[in-house]
Amino acid sequence: MRENKMKRSICLSMICACALNLYAVELSEIKVESSTIEDDSYDKKTEISTVNVIDEKTIDTLNPKNLNDVLQTIPGITADVRNDAVEIHIRGIGQQEFMGEDTGVAVVIDGVPVMQNGGKVKFNIDEIESIKVIKGGASYLYGNTALAGAVIITTKKAKDKNSADLKLEVGNYGYQNAELNAYKSSQDYALTLNANYTDDDSYWGEEGRNWTKSVNAKLQYYINDDSDITFGANYTDKFEAGGGSVTGVTNATLHPEGVEGDWSYLRDYYSTLNKYFALYSNDFANGDNLKVQTYYYRDQYDYNSAPEDTDGDGLDDAYRNDRSDDVKQYGVKVEYKGNIDKFAYMLGTDIGQRKLDASSLQLVDSRRGYAGESSESDTTEDNYALYAETKYPFTPKFTLVLNGRYDYNHYTYDVATHDFDGTTWSDNQVSNSDTFKNFSYRVGGTYTFDRAKILFANLSTGFRNPRVSQIYMGDYDNDYVNNPDLTEETTINYEIGIRGSYTIFSYEASAFITDTKDIIGRNAGTYYSNNTDIMYDNVGDARNRGFELSLKSDRSKKVSFTMAYTYLDAYYTKHKPFMVDYAPLYRDSGEDVSYDISGNQLPRVPHHKFNLTAYYQATNKLELMSTLYAQSSYYADETNFATMPGYATVNLKATYQHKKDMEFFVQVNNIFDKQYYRTTYLYSDKNADGVLNGEDASITVDPGRMMYAGLKYHF
Repeated sequence: MRENKMKRSICLSMICACALNLYAVELSEIKVESSTIEDDSYDKKTEISTVNVIDEKTIDTLNPKNLNDVLQTIPGITADVRNDAVEIHIRGIGQQEFMGEDTGVAVVIDGVPVMQNGGKVKFNIDEIESIKVIKGGASYLYGNTALAGAVIITTKKAKDKNSADLKLEVGNYGYQNAELNAYKSSQDYALTLNANYTDDDSYWGEEGRNWTKSVNAKLQYYINDDSDITFGANYTDKFEAGGGSVTGVTNATLHPEGVEGDWSYLRDYYSTLNKYFALYSNDFANGDNLKVQTYYYRDQYDYNSAPEDTDGDGLDDAYRNDRSDDVKQYGVKVEYKGNIDKFAYMLGTDIGQRKLDASSLQLVDSRRGYAGESSESDTTEDNYALYAETKYPFTPKFTLVLNGRYDYNHYTYDVATHDFDGTTWSDNQVSNSDTFKNFSYRVGGTYTFDRAKILFANLSTGFRNPRVSQIYMGDYDNDYVNNPDLTEETTINYEIGIRGSYTIFSYEASAFITDTKDIIGRNAGTYYSNNTDIMYDNVGDARNRGFELSLKSDRSKKVSFTMAYTYLDAYYTKHKPFMVDYAPLYRDSGEDVSYDISGNQLPRVPHHKFNLTAYYQATNKLELMSTLYAQSSYYADETNFATMPGYATVNLKATYQHKKDMEFFVQVNNIFDKQYYRTTYLYSDKNADGVLNGEDASITVDPGRMMYAGLKYHF
């Protein structure tokens, strides 16, 4: 019933917008701004979705330590943070998953949909020039996994200037950061070079140690007045020791920095990221534009996983698996934009391949196998897509926008295992493949009341294909059975909003409903694995609905601000019986209890989130900034047995421009020393005490007050 009402409201909004066109005005030129190649701008008058853009100046002023420090200034973003690795969710969709699944968010870096290990974004934060966030199903542009939207990251571009700047920064717990940006240009080219080194001994000691070494370069060569070609290259090395989590709310209070023998699931995580692309752009005399991009990305990961208590003393003392992943992405994209009279259009094609070579070696005898057992898997994902967008101004005030995309995805999965049954060793090899075909779309429009007020509405869709390893899991793991009927997970998003300006600030407000259908998960529970009939299945549906508001004033004024508020209600509309094993995972003993979680809230989704950042230009040389962030309480898992507390933090920063070429800054994050829970995961009776509550949760505690100081030198 509520879904039908929402559909009617969108249709009525469009009809009313047409009817209100009482007089004619001169039409401005209509252009298609959307692009999967270069996407750092949008036309507020004709954009039918909620879009937020964070520019280079804002990022530089915020001085973020991880991607969430930036994204929390945008309504609707929830993120799980461990060290500088961030798992992004939009409007709470897919929030029940956290063990390596796709998050339902297309993360696009310099035009390439980067599918990094574990659903987490791992790259150098200092390389970012701008971030654009599109909310609502975004498969109409980005295809598979864009259930909830997209985060488009543009690294620092080649600039038409000859200069350089050096940034040096230090902070608590041995934090060090050095960044160099150099720019060189002429009539024929523009070159940018970014180099960065970050080292953090961490509040969590050896569990939280991390460092990053990165070099990023872009060369833009001007072929003639109408065309150019840009080459981009990036090399990044990263290391994360673990994560610094503890088990239970008591330990989180008494030993927030970590407990001996309570190890993080992942350990000694080494990442090597290589990214290369070439982009050709040509502007034609009639105003049309052609873009062609080719890319090669390679991400390599080596790490240990799954801590074990091998001697029975209750303390973790060894990791079960030594693992490595090698992810390669190749592709080419072509986009053509043009206008025919008042009709604007964009046509694109996206052809790419992703290859994942993964290996795992068991290091110790355990309840899950024997030392020496191993597996080698090869996953190949071939994607062929066509997409388009059209804009047509039916009247000077009302513009209709249509998007469509067709994806053909072919997946293959090959696994070779070396197993021991307690007596003999055996070698097995299995291969499977599957194909998925999906059509995604977006339809909506904008109505311009005047320059200061624009109504927008849209209906958009998203999808996520199951993995071949999920469909045929029974062929690879005896604890599972196959499910050839496993289908795509989909979303449909209804949204209506208004954007404009009022006296001293601009605003954007929207109300939305997103229905997720056929959620992919284990049939008995999100991570339940304790009987012989487990399979991946379409386990249920969910509804995420809410309201978002963002305000922004003029940064050139003496006092300015940005504000973001989110109200979000995310719950299961239906779900198969949810099982909890009241005993340690994988142990034969224990009691399995079934729960009806239909109507329950999705985990880790607070109802309220609020961010206010204020800027004060005290003198010509001194700028002060303060950020207030707050969120309400949330449930830690699907049963809604454990409630995690809300919190609020305040950050302060002062920047002093000593001379034209020298700048000093001091920053204090979390000035009231609030040790809140950064990330909470709960999925089993980890303590095996017959009760599922906060004492079973894996919790990463924020270190509290952190101080940083640094300088920038421009030369």
